[in-house]
Amino acid sequence: MAELVSQPTVIQSLYGMYRDGKIFVNRKYQRKLVLTLEEKQRLVESIIRKYPIPAVLVAESVEKPGVYEVIDGLQRLNAIFSYIENFYPDIEGRYFDVTKFSTAAGYAEAKLFSPKTAEDKLPLKEVSTILDYPLGSGLVKSHPEDDGCSDAYA
Repeated sequence: MAELVSQPTVIQSLYGMYRDGKIFVNRKYQRKLVLTLEEKQRLVESIIRKYPIPAVLVAESVEKPGVYEVIDGLQRLNAIFSYIENFYPDIEGRYFDVTKFSTAAGYAEAKLFSPKTAEDKLPLKEVSTILDYPLGSGLVKSHPEDDGCSDAYA
C-alpha cells in the first residue's frame, strides 16, 4: 500500500536533491515545459513575497530509495531551479545571486551552468527568502512488499 506523507521542504533542500540526481522526471507522461517567462517571474515574485504556491508531489523509487520522481509540480520546480541558475531575471530585472548560495556556487564553478556577472543581483535578504521558502510537498512512499491491493479491497 502506498503512503502519502505531506510536509514542507525548503527550496534549498529541493535544489540540492535535484543537483544530486535525487529528483527525476519521467518524460513518458510529463508534459513539456510550458510556462512563459512572465509566469516564471510571477512565481518567483510570489515566493519572494512569501505567498503560498501549490505543492509539489513526488514518489519515492522502490528500486532506489532516496530517489524521487516528480508526479506533479515539474513546471514550478523548473521555474525555481532555472531562476536560481540565472536562466532568467525576476520581474524587476534582477538575477539570483549565486554567490550567496554555496550549493549553487559550487555547481556554477563546476561549469554546470553559467551565472550572470554584470547584471543586477537579488539582495541577500531576498536570496534567503527564496532558499528558506517552505514549499509544500507530498511524498508518496510505496512499500515493496505490497501486492498492489489495498486491504479494504482485498
